[in-house]
Amino acid sequence: MIDDATGRVVLVTGAGRACGRVIAEDLAARHAHVVVNDIDPRTGAETVDRITAEGGEATLVVADVADDAQVARMVDACVETYGRLDVAVNNAGIEVPVEVADSTPEQFAAVLATNLQGVRSCVAHEIRALRAGGRGGAILNMSSVSSDLAAARGNGLYAAAKGGVDGLTKTVAVEVAAEGISVNALSFIGADVEGGMFQRFVAETGIPEEELLDAIPAGRKLRPEELCAAVRYLTSEEARFVVGTNMVLDGGFTAM
Repeated sequence: MIDDATGRVVLVTGAGRACGRVIAEDLAARHAHVVVNDIDPRTGAETVDRITAEGGEATLVVADVADDAQVARMVDACVETYGRLDVAVNNAGIEVPVEVADSTPEQFAAVLATNLQGVRSCVAHEIRALRAGGRGGAILNMSSVSSDLAAARGNGLYAAAKGGVDGLTKTVAVEVAAEGISVNALSFIGADVEGGMFQRFVAETGIPEEELLDAIPAGRKLRPEELCAAVRYLTSEEARFVVGTNMVLDGGFTAM
């Protein structure tokens, strides 16, 4: 069932804070076995502690998704701990707010390493684990409305990486659909989550929050429960026929 994740083994990358933490906590509250990944052992452990304090089941695997060898060990740890992998939410990402003309090759390489190469590594190793399990499963890649339009100045490097995620998601989805593995993407804007990219983007660029919200027809931020509901659906058994899509949660922003 969409609202019941009992017994499912779910990997959430970048779950040490912000949206990743919210998603991990929501799935754990619905009785999933959650593998919390983060590059920062402190914040990752905080997420695990928050989950277990509420009676949930979670384990921490520290890994940098930009490093393929670490990703391989992360996915292996899921299988070693719980016997299999059922769902993966590839959420880890970074942002370097800078206009393209002022950016450096090193900045672009860093963004691509985590946001695109990291997703490729995660998807590749996750598919191998899902195939070995023989039960199918679901992979959800976090994308962004930035991949489809110029959401804000200084967002070009991030947008380029997320555009790559969209293309990768569609191709991989077609490659594995017949095996009962659904692969999709989720794009959103303005999530009302502590420490999220929306808040960091406002702080780092100096663009007033009100100015950004004025561009959203719904006139508000995305609520955490709305984000989690979309994640639950796209990774559920009921969504196995949803293949290669990019669900957009943006309050009408991209419809303008």
